[in-house]
Amino acid sequence: MAGHLPVLTTDKKGMVHLVFGRRDTLFYTISADQGQSFAPPMVVAHVPQLVLGATRGPQIAAGEKRVLITAVNKAGNIMAYALDRGNRRWSSAVRINDQPDVAKEGFQAVAALSGDRFYAAWLDLRGDHHNKVVGAVSLDGGRSWKANQVVYQSPDQTVCECCRVSVAASGDKVLIMFRNWIGGARDLYLSQSTDGGKTFATAQKLGEGTWKLKACPMDGGGLALTGRKAAMTVWRRESSLYLCQPGEPERLLGPGRRSALAAGRDHWVTAFQKEGVIHLQSDEQKPVELGKGQTPSVTLAGSSVICAWESNQQIHIATLSPF
Repeated sequence: MAGHLPVLTTDKKGMVHLVFGRRDTLFYTISADQGQSFAPPMVVAHVPQLVLGATRGPQIAAGEKRVLITAVNKAGNIMAYALDRGNRRWSSAVRINDQPDVAKEGFQAVAALSGDRFYAAWLDLRGDHHNKVVGAVSLDGGRSWKANQVVYQSPDQTVCECCRVSVAASGDKVLIMFRNWIGGARDLYLSQSTDGGKTFATAQKLGEGTWKLKACPMDGGGLALTGRKAAMTVWRRESSLYLCQPGEPERLLGPGRRSALAAGRDHWVTAFQKEGVIHLQSDEQKPVELGKGQTPSVTLAGSSVICAWESNQQIHIATLSPF
């Protein structure tokens, strides 16, 4: 399939959902057999000046009643498109940011809560023209959004401007991971809510080490909730990737960048780039090579691991059973 920046997710019934972009068009497809095959991609919407570069692509979340795709345009507006899983129809575009043109960096993410709720978070310039983490909740399947909330603003004016935001959710629990910028250190932080995104606890630094850097690494890492609703993260410091749970020391995985993460009750798996090749690593196993490419996404479905990535403007998908 021709396209850019694929993103995967799995719903509670084990259906695997995939979104990707091509020029100014969003495409969606689904797998009912744990990633062994996918339906022909359908057009979701045409988005003038769709942002498709450096992990700034469309995002996807699968709820009980609807599938939600979010995408941002070059003006800095995040649009939501909801698929009614009953009649298989997509809604018209709904703007999530309640102030126009504030998401100019293009980094945004979305996750499904229980019921028909979704939570989105993004980098936002509102107020002072410095990037901060802003979020919003939808209570009706993405067809409307509550007032935007500033979740975190760095005491040094801005969070890291060119690293993506990640969101994970389960029930009423919402997690947002982002790369901060405090005193010249560009470390990963985690904000947590236990009331569906109404309030967030003080953001927590991940890991014990730090990374002083006078440039942006353009690498946001991966975030997932385990089957026990515990947070798990993977991210880059300098040239290495680390696995980390909040409040615990980080664990060195090895060299790599632009990682993605998925986790289940008993297993975790990360996909990442290393020297232009996509690698997959799960639990205590050694990394395996999947092929040349960039910007991987990974999800779990039953005993299968499904990884999607981009190479030469084509979407590649691999399905493995490592557990």
